[in-house]
Amino acid sequence: MAGSPDVVVVGAGVVGAACAYFLATSGARVQLIDRSFVASGSSGACEGNVLAWDKELERELPLALRSADLWADLARTLPDGFEYDRKGSIVVAETEAELCASAERARLLATLGVRGEVLDAEALRREEPHAAHDLPGGVLYPGDAQLEPRLATIALTRAAVARGATLTTDRTVERIMRRRDGAVTGIGTSAGAIAAGAVVVAAGVWTPALVETAGLSVPVTPRKGQIVVLERSPVRFRRKLSEAGYVAAVEAGDDAALQIAMVVESTESGTALLGSSRQHVGFDREVDIDVAGAIARRAARFFPVLDGARALRVYAGLRPLSPDHVPIVGPFAEAPNLCVATGHEGAGIGLAPATGELVAAWHAHAPTPVPIEWFSPDRFAPAALAVS
Repeated sequence: MAGSPDVVVVGAGVVGAACAYFLATSGARVQLIDRSFVASGSSGACEGNVLAWDKELERELPLALRSADLWADLARTLPDGFEYDRKGSIVVAETEAELCASAERARLLATLGVRGEVLDAEALRREEPHAAHDLPGGVLYPGDAQLEPRLATIALTRAAVARGATLTTDRTVERIMRRRDGAVTGIGTSAGAIAAGAVVVAAGVWTPALVETAGLSVPVTPRKGQIVVLERSPVRFRRKLSEAGYVAAVEAGDDAALQIAMVVESTESGTALLGSSRQHVGFDREVDIDVAGAIARRAARFFPVLDGARALRVYAGLRPLSPDHVPIVGPFAEAPNLCVATGHEGAGIGLAPATGELVAAWHAHAPTPVPIEWFSPDRFAPAALAVS
């Protein structure tokens, strides 16, 4: 055991990379392991949203606000850049009723530390001249940010390695090993067993299958999302743009049909990203051109300048959805040295640093900025104990 890691982190997406970084920063000996390569899953097939306005208010919003501050710090301190831009976002209303509802939410968020500015139609077009002329306005949230998710995941991974973590790729984790008393002793992989003092599973939608090998469960289901990438053009959008109906799409039930909500943003490279879609199709990661077309049409309704724009590529990812739409982060009562970090759905990029900080504090038995108990896997149905 002397040469074994203190913690094995399974999954080198942005959440796993953040866990490895904060654990290594706290002094833990960390091994980060992935069955493929860094950001090979959903972290490599998403937008880089760092938002506050769309979060569940009681638990997720405090985590999001902490995470936004951490992303700003990481952008200043990590050696590798990741196109971080705290340019703010605008929630665009399609109707007067949506504008009134958006303004009311902005007033509520202001009492919780999220600054917003209600825009009438004229102010909206000053901010974004390409907005359709029949749109009544929106709300500007200047604290929101955007980053490049693949670069951010790589930056966190490299920083973790610089702090002593070990990165192992192209190795499948097959099971989690436990003693009769429930404690985890390590993991079994395609190249043999790795002993560890603790295990963190941050494998996104694949977390439940791995946790089940330890006789435990997390109620995470895959929700597919697609992104359309437009070719470079002179058209630039100043802010991150989402429609007011985005929250309704996010909060749609597990068995809901396809949900489309406008999301538009320009990237540093000159392309534009269009979203968003949400769809329950199991583990199908194939691109659906019909869905991509619906995303493009929805974007063009709000910003007609995009009508006829050419797509460079389309990609799809599977986002881990929890039943209550709040992340699942923390240990199991029945296996106190086994921690999960999943269930962020489409907010994994934005919430990753605060999630990593929570996991590192849990391992070090240190105070946390927000209560980790809010996100406990034990808030769902209790799991049965198994012996390996």
